[in-house]
Amino acid sequence: MALIKIIELLVESDKSWEDAAEKAVEKASETLHNIRSIWVRNLSAQVQKGKIISWQLNCKISFEKDENN
Repeated sequence: MALIKIIELLVESDKSWEDAAEKAVEKASETLHNIRSIWVRNLSAQVQKGKIISWQLNCKISFEKDENN
């Protein structure tokens, strides 16, 4: 039986929400193995002088638990 664990991350990018999601998975992969999915919960953006300057997202990443994590 697989044990799936979920962590929550807040991530920011100066490019896009997609880039922020990629950063979340890349960062989580540094310490977690067997990542299964990412669920994006909330999206927001910072605006300055009528232009978006950064994109933020709140996400949950699920991974299969093993002996190493």
